[in-house]
Parts: sequence; C-alpha cells; structure tokens
Amino acid sequence: MGEGSTKFLIGTAVGAVGGFALGSVAATPTARSAGSAVVMALGNSARFIGKATIRTADEFGSVIESGYTRVRGREAYLEHEISQLREKISDLEKRMD
Repeated sequence: MGEGSTKFLIGTAVGAVGGFALGSVAATPTARSAGSAVVMALGNSARFIGKATIRTADEFGSVIESGYTRVRGREAYLEHEISQLREKISDLEKRMD
C-alpha cells in the first residue's frame, strides 16, 4: 500500500471514531429521547418474552404432571384389581383342594 492510502485509511478510522464520539455527546434531545424509548421498548419486550417463556414452561410442566398422575392412577387401579383377582384365584384354588 502506498503512503497516501495508509494516511487515508488512518484518517477514515480516526474520523469515524471521532464522529461517533461527537455524535453521541452532541446528540439532540430528540435523538436521546428516541434512543431511550428504544432501550425501554427492548427492555419491555425482553420482560414480556421472559414471562411468556416462564408461563409456557409452567403450563408444560402441569400437562406432564397431570399425564403422569393419570397414568399412575390407572396403574394403581390395575394393580389393585390384579391383587383382588389373585386373592379370588387363591380362594378358588383352596376350595378345589
């Protein structure tokens, strides 16, 4: 690269950094309030998404728990029925002897 190109690139970088710094310091009140409105809107959106995610996870957990309880309830009922049938079978076997 030539000397002129190097100076141009350095000047562009310094100008860009200086322009950003000057722009943030000397921004108009309207631009600052618009920026703070954007930041607040992003914060509100993040809170909304967080609450929705928590609510969804809670509902999903409830569905899983209710399904498990339903299945476990059926298993307990069937175990009880099997136990009663085994008792009846043993009574019948005793009568046959």
